[in-house]
Amino acid sequence: MARTRILFAAVVALVVGAAGIVARDRLSRAAGLPPGEVLAAPLAARVLDAEAPAVSEAIEEDAATIAAEPRTYNVVLITIDTLRWDLGYMGYPRPISPNLDRLAERSTVFERAYATASYTPKSIGPLLIGRYASETFRDGEHYTTFYPANVFVAERVKSAGHRTLAAMCHHYFKWKTLLDQGFDVWDTSATPAVANDNDPTVTSDKLTDVAIGLLSDPENVASPTGRFFAWFHFLDPHLPYVRHEGAPDLVGAAPDAAPPERALYDEEVWFTDKHVGRLIDHIASQPWATETAIVITSDHGEAFGERGFYRHGRELWEPLVRVPLVVHVPDASARRVPVKRSHVDVVPTILELLGIPAPAPGELRGASLVPDVTGDPATPPDDRDVYLDMPRGPFNEARRALITNGTPGLKLIDFGEGRYELYDLEADPLELQSVHGDRQRFAPALERLRRVRGELREVDPAP
Repeated sequence: MARTRILFAAVVALVVGAAGIVARDRLSRAAGLPPGEVLAAPLAARVLDAEAPAVSEAIEEDAATIAAEPRTYNVVLITIDTLRWDLGYMGYPRPISPNLDRLAERSTVFERAYATASYTPKSIGPLLIGRYASETFRDGEHYTTFYPANVFVAERVKSAGHRTLAAMCHHYFKWKTLLDQGFDVWDTSATPAVANDNDPTVTSDKLTDVAIGLLSDPENVASPTGRFFAWFHFLDPHLPYVRHEGAPDLVGAAPDAAPPERALYDEEVWFTDKHVGRLIDHIASQPWATETAIVITSDHGEAFGERGFYRHGRELWEPLVRVPLVVHVPDASARRVPVKRSHVDVVPTILELLGIPAPAPGELRGASLVPDVTGDPATPPDDRDVYLDMPRGPFNEARRALITNGTPGLKLIDFGEGRYELYDLEADPLELQSVHGDRQRFAPALERLRRVRGELREVDPAP
């Protein structure tokens, strides 16, 4: 009788889900009922005694099927404008990122992640499309418009039957630049009234309030037909830097030789981290938290005197294109991936986490990071080349680069008109001494750069 009760409970549980279909139908046939008709408990018990071996076999088969099917998740993508890679979890001494540090402790940290360009309009669109900027259908303006011929990740997610929502706080996202393609909800209510990049208005607190509101709406997070994808873009680390009440003494904790501007920037990062932390805490408090993956990165970095450069844009130096990348997947063990990865890997990752089949070969340039997150931690991750691609714009010349060989790698920068520089990032992480005169290293790197570019489908900007 104990066996009967155990088997009956198992079958009832399986009938609730898809995995119970086979076992349920076997019981129905054994009782002389049409397939799919649910048995009353007394009849089920009698049938179970006679059919226990077959039902046990069905349960085992279905359990194996469930185990073979990859788990899926909602995905929340958080991008933070102008956020450098050297945060607390990467060893930075100032206490500027306690909430991101705590998330990193229970997530996968990609230690050598790269944006594809060094300013927002040439990096954020490609990040959401999964292709390099030169391959996207766009205009030639600084605040780039991306045309409908592009397929954004939100379009792929929506076409698969899932909910898509986003919230922004900069005027670039209010203009008709078509970055909203595929989103069911596109909320720019946290955007300040002044329409220029010199607006000092603080926005992280307001954007977090909007994001929490969107994630509290059952229509957005409890779709009966699928999961949801949400994207939130924070702005405050971008110039102009402003002070924040309650911030720790970041000047007193200054690293050696840090310029004064870095302390102000760090205060902006601290403030943004504070409110991103509120968003992370809200997600953790929800009933769907264990079904939700979080991806956090930046559109580009920021320079503070490296190579004599300040701010961002125009060039592809490491402080400008190396970015944080943290992927939190519930139940996945915390780990660090030390090898090179790129923003073109983000779209394939989002699709796999949501359980959406990968598109046809060649549609996306990157590869999913899910194997890095959930694979055997004893197996070293594969090293990949990273390609950087920043087309010409009104305020920048075209720049391309390839980081090849083992991490950190050799970085070959193409400045155009036959001018190249090559840096050994292991021996020269500050990119101070080009070794392009070393033909044994330069020639293979150049050949590889040309091969990668030759595989792309570049298009010229349109009016």
